[in-house]
Amino acid sequence: MWCVVHVKDGGEGHMEDLVAGLLPESLHARCFHLTRNRRKKYEGQWQTVQENLFPGYVFIDTDQPDRVYKELKKTPKPKLLFSDEEYVSRLEKHESDLMERLADRSGRIGISRVRIGMDGKIHYLSGPLSGMGDMVRRVNLHKRIAEIEAEIMGRKRVLYLGIDIESDERRKDAAS
Repeated sequence: MWCVVHVKDGGEGHMEDLVAGLLPESLHARCFHLTRNRRKKYEGQWQTVQENLFPGYVFIDTDQPDRVYKELKKTPKPKLLFSDEEYVSRLEKHESDLMERLADRSGRIGISRVRIGMDGKIHYLSGPLSGMGDMVRRVNLHKRIAEIEAEIMGRKRVLYLGIDIESDERRKDAAS
């Protein structure tokens, strides 16, 4: 089960270390923030960049969410918390299942390789979106982004995930 902690934007890495240090090893908790890789064009060249998927949130994967909550509640608020409101919450099972399908163990969401069929249909060849094409609501080939809509942390959100397009040369080579 995944818990989520709201922290100050930009401090996710620091908070991961802090939260991991606060939790006893007996909890077997994995603490991370979700990042996505995507392609961006700089000076005419496609580069892979890494971005936070949910800025201001740190996730904890544990089978003991109540103990995690109690341990984090002991921490002085200015050190850990973004606000005085509820700051540790649980993701619903369908939410954490989706995130586990998309992300690796360290919280990184890789780039999906796609091919555009002769009929214009997009085929997801590899990466986090393979087998999940029915969840994609829109693809922006120019920006190399696939959009999926999902309910995460109690709200509908659009997740922008990176894609890389298999070139025509590779298709020609594969056909030979």
